[in-house]
Amino acid sequence: MRKLMLVVAGLVTLLLSGCVLAPQTISLAEQADIQGMTSPGREALVRVVDERQVGFDVLGHRGGRAPENSPLLADKPLTQALTARLQNSLAALGFGAANDPQPLRVQLTVEEFLYQCNEGIIVNECSISMRFQVTVIDGEKTFTKPYGINEMRSLATSPVKEYSQQWVNDALGRLWSYMFNDAELKRSLGVI
Repeated sequence: MRKLMLVVAGLVTLLLSGCVLAPQTISLAEQADIQGMTSPGREALVRVVDERQVGFDVLGHRGGRAPENSPLLADKPLTQALTARLQNSLAALGFGAANDPQPLRVQLTVEEFLYQCNEGIIVNECSISMRFQVTVIDGEKTFTKPYGINEMRSLATSPVKEYSQQWVNDALGRLWSYMFNDAELKRSLGVI
């Protein structure tokens, strides 16, 4: 009888405490499919600033009973991955002239990059929210505009690493496409 009570108490404790999800580390895509006219052979100096108040590789959390112990991490610092992506995107538009006396300055400010899932025993709802601000300085002219994306998904269970990585990269790709198809940004870059 005593043994049965211990087993029952153990099972009740396990059920009430839930499980802490393991951290996940994902790779952010550094290439983007950018199409459009090319620039007139100019150089662009790129800077990415992360204004979030979290670690350089933290993208959010996976939810569960202790979300603070279940982070979603990037395999590189977020600024490094976004800098490479921005440089590659501008190169696809024709930027990269070696002897440009007045290079264009492009800054991407990360105001929010948050992946989060619900807290609790059952993880079945996750969201992604990204807010960037792009600033282009061309001599005396300055262009600044915010861009963002918010998505939510209902799930059967907590997402596996591959799902998280695919979704984050897809959302980033949609935001990136929206940014680089924006006529105002293209005009400020001189690619219209």
